[in-house]
Amino acid sequence: MTDQASAPPSDAILTVPNLLTFFRLGLIPGFLYAAIGLDNLGIAVAIAALGFITDLVDGKIARRYGQVSKLGIALDPLSDRLGLASGAAVLIVKHLAPLWVVLVVIARDAVLVLVGAPVLKALRLPIPPVTRVGKYGSFAVTVMFGLFLASGIHNASHPTHAIRVAAWVFVFISLPLYYASGAGYVRAAFSSLKQQNAEGERERRRVN
Repeated sequence: MTDQASAPPSDAILTVPNLLTFFRLGLIPGFLYAAIGLDNLGIAVAIAALGFITDLVDGKIARRYGQVSKLGIALDPLSDRLGLASGAAVLIVKHLAPLWVVLVVIARDAVLVLVGAPVLKALRLPIPPVTRVGKYGSFAVTVMFGLFLASGIHNASHPTHAIRVAAWVFVFISLPLYYASGAGYVRAAFSSLKQQNAEGERERRRVN
């Protein structure tokens, strides 16, 4: 019997994981409005936490119940990037994190998405699959952003200083992981290019 987790991606759209991803995308405007429009970081952090939870479970559901889909494979990373971008925007507007930390995260994603993806498409190369290091890096960056956001909640019972210290700990954990995963994707792309060139050379030799 075929393992559900190893089954090829389907063309399904209305799967549970995809619905969770749609829901997560729908939370982004609410998060931005709560943080910037209402100036209520408590609500904004709660919305972000809800999105984070759905991000943790949708992939597990897809693999466990054989609901991996082509749409989900494309949409899930997009929702992650948009979620991080919205968090970065709030951190910058609210001055909750050092600008250089936010820009370092954005720069990595900008290079991969705005430069790497079009180049791969032009060369007809596959997008490298998400790696374990990439998952850890994204998780750590998300936690770091969340901690910086939570540090902006001011009330008598909220341990702002301790949360900022924790956020800084994650700065030094997440950024190396994030860039290590980016380097891994670049190496995977070059490997695919090398394989493509080798196959092309073999084909030319066969024809000649």
